[in-house]
Amino acid sequence: MIKISDIHHHIFEFLMESRRYNPSLFFILRQLNRNSRLEKGYWFLGNDNYITLSFWMGKDTDTKLPRVSFVINIDGTTFLEIKKDIKYNNFFTHNFFSEIGIINKSSGDVERKYYTDFKTDYMKSLKSFIEKDKVIIDNFIKKNNQIDNHPLANGGIDFIWPESFERQLRIIDKYQKIRIEKEKNTGYLRNFNIRKFGNIRQLKIKDIPSDCRWIFLTGENGAGKTTILRALATAMTNNNDNGIMVAKNYPDFNVQIGLGTINGVNKITIKGHEDFKNKNILVKGLATYGPVRLISQSSIREQYVELDKNNISDLTTFGLFNPIGVLRDISSSYVLNVKPKYYEMTLKDFTDNIKQNLSIILPNIEKVSFVSKQEGTRIIYYQKGHNKKLFQKGVEFEQLPSGTKSLAALILDLLLRFAEQQNVSDISDYSGIVLIDEIDIHLHPKMQKEIVIQLSETFPNIQFIVTTHSPIPILGAPLNSIFINVYRDSENKICASKLDIDISSLLPNTILTSPIFNFHELISENHNQEERLVTEEDYSEALFYRILERKIRERDLNPPT
Repeated sequence: MIKISDIHHHIFEFLMESRRYNPSLFFILRQLNRNSRLEKGYWFLGNDNYITLSFWMGKDTDTKLPRVSFVINIDGTTFLEIKKDIKYNNFFTHNFFSEIGIINKSSGDVERKYYTDFKTDYMKSLKSFIEKDKVIIDNFIKKNNQIDNHPLANGGIDFIWPESFERQLRIIDKYQKIRIEKEKNTGYLRNFNIRKFGNIRQLKIKDIPSDCRWIFLTGENGAGKTTILRALATAMTNNNDNGIMVAKNYPDFNVQIGLGTINGVNKITIKGHEDFKNKNILVKGLATYGPVRLISQSSIREQYVELDKNNISDLTTFGLFNPIGVLRDISSSYVLNVKPKYYEMTLKDFTDNIKQNLSIILPNIEKVSFVSKQEGTRIIYYQKGHNKKLFQKGVEFEQLPSGTKSLAALILDLLLRFAEQQNVSDISDYSGIVLIDEIDIHLHPKMQKEIVIQLSETFPNIQFIVTTHSPIPILGAPLNSIFINVYRDSENKICASKLDIDISSLLPNTILTSPIFNFHELISENHNQEERLVTEEDYSEALFYRILERKIRERDLNPPT
């Protein structure tokens, strides 16, 4: 069932958009934060079960609620409510009720007209009300105002004054800004409980901090890290990826995820046997990546030409569940297709933003440019290095080194995929969750650390959940990252434990021998037991001491005469 705060949001957005074409459209907004309702996003009057929406001034003397209001229940049903104050029973005339469609009046103080034609579609019902019944009520007020200069004093209703509306709107704006700040720490994974998913009998992780932006899954090959990512992706997509069942090979699964909200943690359970159709994604934004990230739309040629014939690049989870995936890029008319999403951004601003971020994030790329070709738009990458001819010429995606290619494909796909899901003018405002399997694959150690740093700085509001076999990415982990070690029990079932460990002062060797990786032996198989192990932190320092030791031995063997 939809949350009442979501209904408030939808109505407010619709009415404010309507004001662009009808500036005289005014409505009553909540003014007091009693029971923290403004903080919860309750912009209109009402409670946890319904919304009272009114377009006129005039309150009932007993309830202090609007005399005339359009009421929306949490189940989406709607009705018009008119309170007939006994003291002023003659304000609403018999003709008024007849014209509004209330023929058989009740003997009580309240008259209602139910909009059953729209069932639970409250937006269609509201639009119809504004186009028809609201016009009737407005006309009635205009006629009444010609003979009554004080309708409110006589228990009637009147139009909302513009100054009053603007004052109310300022209060709502204040709490919307507060809510936006609070929402920056919402929508992230706070706990999960996976049952009957592949070789997972039951796996539970809890107490993930609200400000945690990186979750590292470590463990030996075959421990089950990818299975955990797949289970989380299944839950976050509601097992529905553009109309295709995500976990079709796991029919009996039961996955519960806890997502942070302003008011706490919202736990949602997704089951394999449930109908996945018509279900929506559960997180604000989502992208997932398997270990193979070397093929993008523009690089599909020759033997790969049939790979994307079923538009697998449109699927969020395909690469995570299959041996190979196709990532999005700027080829063809893709950017033009998403351009309407950028109501605050021109197409040039968007492409410039992409070019700047690719140049910053990719450590061995000096700059990038877009070139229009017959087959579509291409990105040209200019690499850093001593070969000036290579720099001046630039290369296309498929000519990049594997590490750079993997990273470039991931970043570009992430940018474009989130562009479809969120309307923001700055990509640093993207928020949501990204799952990456084997984040270190194909990357030089320098890039393994740098990718974590660059992703953190470029997307500060995205939570990354990644697997790794290397301690180097962990060196780039920001504060409040958590580490989960994945392993198999005696029955070969996948298990995991959240580690309480501070890595801020640890070197790679120490991280390897910590519970994160459980590597117990770091000595080379070819080590000469008679020689001292090199434990210096810097190689040049180690080399200096090795030369010094050799000189000392030579001196001892050949003392001066």
